Amino acid sequence: MKKTLIILSVFSFAFSGASLYVCGHTDDGAGNATFDICMNSDEAVAGVQFSFESGTSGFAITGTSGGAMQDAGFTASTGSSLVLGFSFSGATIAPMDGVLTTISGTYANNGLHTVGPYIGAADAFSNASAGQVVVEDWSTNSALATQWEAGNDSALLDAEMPAEYSLKAAYPNPFNPSTTIEYNVEVAGNVNIAVYDMMGREVKTLVNEYVSPKAGGTYSVVWDGTNNSNAFVSTGVYIYRMVSNEFTKTQKMTLTK
Repeated sequence: MKKTLIILSVFSFAFSGASLYVCGHTDDGAGNATFDICMNSDEAVAGVQFSFESGTSGFAITGTSGGAMQDAGFTASTGSSLVLGFSFSGATIAPMDGVLTTISGTYANNGLHTVGPYIGAADAFSNASAGQVVVEDWSTNSALATQWEAGNDSALLDAEMPAEYSLKAAYPNPFNPSTTIEYNVEVAGNVNIAVYDMMGREVKTLVNEYVSPKAGGTYSVVWDGTNNSNAFVSTGVYIYRMVSNEFTKTQKMTLTK
């Protein structure tokens, strides 16, 4: 299991643990929803920042209320997908396992979506001693992932996340003019997928970005037979390789004309 490490001070080397996850919701079926964001922390917390990912629902945060953030007198600031909470007076949230805050918002698209608070590499999560906090969230721990059926006030479900990395065979193969490559990631991290010729020279970078596991597990990318200059390449056998964290896998595909 990969954990996101947010370093907030060079003066302390003590580590503490915390996790953020969705623990409740309401949905009026008319484009308005709330989500309870719970925190389990063994250290007092002086500030928190996270993004709320909501699949393709188009969910946009309009505000926060209640929970330990309000009880501690934290000032809350929100963007369309971002929550920031801190205290001007130096107050902290004591070690806890319960509702941190409830976010309210609107959504545009019904259907099943994987949702959860996401701690990004640039996000802050500070503790009272200004030390270091190891933060788990749904993107790095499948046990914390949640599925929400937008437009339905039914119970939230645990999301089924991919159990392992995979790079699947291109389809169709042989192909002309394009082929689709599917892949899964087990834990969040940078994913690079590139096409090479049989001499080992890079032809086209298809994916080079930070990717998180998702319900259903499968991502896909299309190669249209062009190189990095968007010029069409010649027919023949090509290699495509995926590299992510400690995972590396190579497959072959054939372009015909």
